Amino acid sequence: MELLDRKNVKILEGADDWKDAIRKSVMPLEANGYVKAEYKEAIISGIEELGPYIIIAPSIALPHARPEQGVVESQIAITLFRNEVQFDKEDSTARLFVTLAASDSNSHLDALMEISEILQDEEKVEQILKSEDEETLYRFFH
Repeated sequence: MELLDRKNVKILEGADDWKDAIRKSVMPLEANGYVKAEYKEAIISGIEELGPYIIIAPSIALPHARPEQGVVESQIAITLFRNEVQFDKEDSTARLFVTLAASDSNSHLDALMEISEILQDEEKVEQILKSEDEETLYRFFH
């Protein structure tokens, strides 16, 4: 997967709340110049407005915002939280955050197809959620 740089893969213990989890999941993209600081706030605003639409499957979130909301260059970050992150809706939790920064509406589609193929395999998702280190986590997606 071309849009995933190894330095954007992180395993963290947890987050104070879902907003903190979003900020932590965007941090590698921001630190490496792929997005501007306002990108993470745009994601948070979208969730506050629309609810936890970023939860795409049990334990899996796909944080993203529009290209004009702070994307500099297309890239993906993978963040695995060891502890579940609870969203405002009772049944909305996630541990794996696949954070997408797309600079336009087309360039990321191949990467999204690859990610969806990986995440459709329930056994593979179980293994991903048990990743012991960042190198192992990275290999699932690369």
